[in-house]
Amino acid sequence: MSLPPHYETPEEYFKECLQFFRDYQYLFSYPNTDILIHRILEKIAINDEDMQVFDENFDITAVEDDYLAIFFVNLKKMQVCYEDVEEVLDAGVNMAVSPKKKHEIIYLAKEIEEMCEQVNCDTVVDFGSGLGYLDQLLFEKTKYRILGIECNDSHYVGAKVRQRKYHPNSTDYVKYIKHTVKEDSDENIRRFVQEKFENHRQFCITGLHACADLTIDAINLFLKMDEARAIVIMPCCYHKMVENCNSFRNFPLSTCLKDIFRKYNGSEYLKVPFLRVAAQPPFVDEKLEDLVFNLLSRAVLQEYAFKQNCKLKRKKRKAVKTKNMHNNFEIYLQDAIANGFDLIKKQSSNDSDKIENATFCVEEIMTIWNSMTSVTFKKAGIFILLQNYLQPVIENFVLYDRLIAIGVKW
Repeated sequence: MSLPPHYETPEEYFKECLQFFRDYQYLFSYPNTDILIHRILEKIAINDEDMQVFDENFDITAVEDDYLAIFFVNLKKMQVCYEDVEEVLDAGVNMAVSPKKKHEIIYLAKEIEEMCEQVNCDTVVDFGSGLGYLDQLLFEKTKYRILGIECNDSHYVGAKVRQRKYHPNSTDYVKYIKHTVKEDSDENIRRFVQEKFENHRQFCITGLHACADLTIDAINLFLKMDEARAIVIMPCCYHKMVENCNSFRNFPLSTCLKDIFRKYNGSEYLKVPFLRVAAQPPFVDEKLEDLVFNLLSRAVLQEYAFKQNCKLKRKKRKAVKTKNMHNNFEIYLQDAIANGFDLIKKQSSNDSDKIENATFCVEEIMTIWNSMTSVTFKKAGIFILLQNYLQPVIENFVLYDRLIAIGVKW
């Protein structure tokens, strides 16, 4: 995270960001499932309705359209230029995780190693260490002493089982503690490190997927403990931060942004969906047609439930699997009704309050789907693409606020 080169001061940057977010708040003010309910796509005022949005060579930044041109001119000022990273650090690393997580582990381990060398740390304290994949890779690469702190009992036990089975040579150097990290955990952490590694010098705090407020707790602990000389952390799930009275406890964090936030009434539009965009990875490997189908299919069900004064309750984590549906809404609807969702009265989420003798009306839902024009699908594609471009800008905005807060406190 950094101050974009267009700006000279944090105040100027935060002010222009708030103005921009206020103007385009409809792109993130509501959950994406609600875009039909709130008529969001009608606010995407493109001139050319024949725009070939789904062409594989379509470049939304190069389209001659007033609405899009103004959006990208303003957005460009808030974009940060990042240095290129090495494409492949170690293709030979084997671990039973997804390619995405493997990539994150390898790159985070490299950052930790470089930071520890700079500040002369010999110990790493890993917040939310999970099954220990990061810890074991880091030990193999550096031979640092590592303390993994995990609150989930099954993960804590699993990490120790994995260590004994696959990494027995690390047992004297990689230790695991079951503990829930909080802002006041500094004394506990000092004690844990001292008990496990008596001769340690200084340590680095890290965390892969430091969800919600854990990153802020880690920052505050770093500032409290003199022996903590570095912090290398990968935050996520900004939208899960604790809310207090229609605002977030830890956003905004800096005094600088808090003042501007109040002036521009940021709490009215920078809510959970805004922070969800900050956390969502851009869609780069999926076809836009498929993304639009998924978005609008779910939005149609949402609109139907809204009209029935009901809400949808998922029966399972992935309510409908669309992989082999070939964007056929009738098949989607059949699966959604049979296996994906229940229709629940809004005033209660109890299973006993399902609407008696009522089912999804297939004919009415199909009418909603069939009423959508080709322009609706194109605007949904533009909506997705604009969120993709917004994501790094919003995330930098959130993280730069934290950086300013640390600089003031340190």
